[in-house]
Amino acid sequence: MDLADLARLIENLLRLGTIAQVQHTAPPRVRVRTGGIETDWLPWAELRAGRTRTWNPPTVGEQVLLFCPSGDTRNGVVLCGIPSDDTDTPSHSPDETATLYPDGALTVYNHATGTLSITGIQKVIVEAATSVLVKCPDTTFDGDVTVKGLFSYENGIAGQGGENGNIIRGDVAHEGGNLSSNGVVVHDHGHGGVRRGGDWTDGTR
Repeated sequence: MDLADLARLIENLLRLGTIAQVQHTAPPRVRVRTGGIETDWLPWAELRAGRTRTWNPPTVGEQVLLFCPSGDTRNGVVLCGIPSDDTDTPSHSPDETATLYPDGALTVYNHATGTLSITGIQKVIVEAATSVLVKCPDTTFDGDVTVKGLFSYENGIAGQGGENGNIIRGDVAHEGGNLSSNGVVVHDHGHGGVRRGGDWTDGTR
């Protein structure tokens, strides 16, 4: 091996480049454009690839580092995540960890204020086989809320009606305790001279 070949192999050990093409189907691979050449299909380094696996494929134009054992680009592995002037980071704050998605959705955690912010998304789906527990002393829903299934509460319920008041459709069953309306206990309130079950009430029931 002459000095020119040795210099080429050393130069190819580590090369900066950009993603030229992405293959998302198995096996996932990318082509990298570097120094006027374009590589064959190469694997990229995911965060995890064992029993725990992640999926965050590179995008065309992303700046990467091409690591080529023995200086052969055919054996290269692509290390992603190098910011560039064309693809700046979504935050410059030392207190934030942020992820920006192609549709504009953004997740930001500020460890100085303890605030997690998720914006720009269209829908959130949470599926659990047994239960979901949310522990927070104060929770606010700003918008309509629909409950499918049994709605239970343990420490009372309070609220106020909207422009058209509150409407309950369907049967309502009440068991135990008093049911009152404007200070009047409904089941213990009588009207004089009202026929009930064929009899006239005396106004006490």
